[in-house]
Amino acid sequence: MNHRHLTGWLCLAAAILPLSAASARTGDPLALVDRFETARRDFDPVALARTLAPEFVEISPRGEVDPRDAVLGFYTPDQKHSVPPMESDEATIRLAGDTALVTRRLSIILPGAGGKRSVRALYVAHRTKAGWQLLSAQYTPIPPAVSK
Repeated sequence: MNHRHLTGWLCLAAAILPLSAASARTGDPLALVDRFETARRDFDPVALARTLAPEFVEISPRGEVDPRDAVLGFYTPDQKHSVPPMESDEATIRLAGDTALVTRRLSIILPGAGGKRSVRALYVAHRTKAGWQLLSAQYTPIPPAVSK
């Protein structure tokens, strides 16, 4: 009986180890997205540029397509303004070789009795020799009734 229990635990451990390795690898794209959003919030174009691939494009909640240079131009220190607090949750990461898809919900906390407004963000990242870089970010508004 003890032999069966040991065999069962060994099989479980063998199944869990690859999942743990995959989980460790998936942390890098999420950390990249965190650095990207922090650089945007802080209007730090130098930090922002380090997160973006040369071919990066951003699709705004209004459907506007902005190439990398336009995005960097928008987040210069002279453009900085106060930003309402933001929450993020519901992050998912999907890996396909050297490409990662990261989705998460971003919610802006509106001052006063306004509540919050949310978007679903999709980030596409690519692993290079230098590390992960974003290829694109797209923001889709979530109607207020659907937001949690």
